[in-house]
Amino acid sequence: MSAGAHQVHPSNQPPIVFVYDRHATTATGMLQARMDACTAYLETKGWTGGGRWLDVGDDALSDDRRPAFDAMLRTIEAAGTGVARVVLVPDRDRLSRNPAACGLLTRRVLLLGAWVETTLGEQRRPDQTWIERARLNHAPITE
Repeated sequence: MSAGAHQVHPSNQPPIVFVYDRHATTATGMLQARMDACTAYLETKGWTGGGRWLDVGDDALSDDRRPAFDAMLRTIEAAGTGVARVVLVPDRDRLSRNPAACGLLTRRVLLLGAWVETTLGEQRRPDQTWIERARLNHAPITE
């Protein structure tokens, strides 16, 4: 399947997308840019928006107290398994900058049968499929 193709669940419905982010500061310019990127990504995929959840302030900095994330998980669970469900984040750091915490938060999504996808095209799916986009370091690119 090409990167731009619509991914559909066996029910032939496009996935329901649950956009998540965390934001600790009062400046909202970067947050708006991330939300715009999420909107553009889900529209390009032809996916259905299922809502947006945002942990702010101290909750955004915590790895064990995420009330918006928890509320999103309850909504994903309530949506049932009749349609594919995806948590869309601008990048994995929006879950947590701590790799272990990021893994635990991702696992909570996967246990519901949903998957996590970034606007960079990275995916972590319940069937253990993991698509990770190559990241550039600051080394020169040579041919």
